[in-house]
Amino acid sequence: MLLGAAALLAVTEQLTGLDVFALPFVATAAVLAMAPRAPLARPAAVLISYGSCTPIAVAITAAAGPSVWTATAAAVSSVVAMLLLEAPHAPAAVCAAFIGLTGTSPGYPLHTVLPAVSIVLGTALVSGRLLPRYDYRPSWRGCGHRSAVRARSTAARS
Repeated sequence: MLLGAAALLAVTEQLTGLDVFALPFVATAAVLAMAPRAPLARPAAVLISYGSCTPIAVAITAAAGPSVWTATAAAVSSVVAMLLLEAPHAPAAVCAAFIGLTGTSPGYPLHTVLPAVSIVLGTALVSGRLLPRYDYRPSWRGCGHRSAVRARSTAARS
């Protein structure tokens, strides 16, 4: 799965010029490959975390300018957002730090993050269907610990 996602990211970057072969997205592929059943690997966690972290980082970087301090503020703010949204996915914080360090265009979440995350998630979902020993299921409900606790307590009451 990891090899397929990394190869698709590399080919996409070569053919389109989009910066999709970047550390956060390869790290996401690695998480999905090594721990496909973990809460941080769930599709909802990946989508919610990147969907919340990248706009936060773009806004902070637009206000403060790219620097190590901006990268730090973007990463910390992103972790707080992921905790509040109960959508943990550490590579999204790396993406936020990257945005804060290098500065990106306001369109970065749409023209880079969306295609990269789509490639990685798509590869994982297809691999989950085709590879017999790779168990990646499209679980869209309840990303966080509190959601899991609520689900267990609801099931116990039933």
